[in-house]
Amino acid sequence: MLLKFVLGFSLLVCSAIAHAQYKLNVVTENFPNFQYINGEGELVGTAADKVKAVLGKAKIDYHISVQTWTTAYNTAARDSNTCIFSMAKNDQRGEKFNWVFPISKFTTSFYALKSSRIAIESVEDAKQYKVAVIKDNYSHQFLVKEGFIEGYNLVLLNSFDRVFELLDARRSFVDLVILSDNQFEFKQKYDARSGLLEPVLTLKNLNTQLYFACNKNLAPHITKKIKHAFKQSG
Repeated sequence: MLLKFVLGFSLLVCSAIAHAQYKLNVVTENFPNFQYINGEGELVGTAADKVKAVLGKAKIDYHISVQTWTTAYNTAARDSNTCIFSMAKNDQRGEKFNWVFPISKFTTSFYALKSSRIAIESVEDAKQYKVAVIKDNYSHQFLVKEGFIEGYNLVLLNSFDRVFELLDARRSFVDLVILSDNQFEFKQKYDARSGLLEPVLTLKNLNTQLYFACNKNLAPHITKKIKHAFKQSG
């Protein structure tokens, strides 16, 4: 009887310690104004605020790291204890992740320098130009599906932090970039160079939802807690 008590007590202690030490890994990218690092080095934005609120309500200890999109995406796809935001859902990603809760809708457009006088009416028209896109993001996967060829008319970037310099200084290298319209509107407030760009085609079929998503192998009870917290916060 004493042995059973000791074993039972030990299991309870081990379980409590494991619970106390648990920390969820969350990854993201700089994607204003959904989530971005401000001047004080803090992660802010509408999506960041929503994620922090839901995880706080779920009483889950977590750590958020800001990486390039490719690194964040690959980490979330590989590591069982990792979640990612803000990620758009498509057929290619659908089975790789648990789509835990929606964050916001967004639209995407092709942008060009005003001075280039580029005019396009369809995705097919854009194929005659070199289009820059973030590697592994939703737009990249969409354009590949539409027949764009990497290294030919599709230029892969890790970040759009220098997109204006890229367009202005290397026009032979890139003609168009794909940006979320929300991202561009945010840029207009803080970067005067955004006035050099204009949207030339909005991709209506890329009007989609951004999600907080997790690796398929994340512990089910953690996923359940997050989903429950989201429902309560709504």
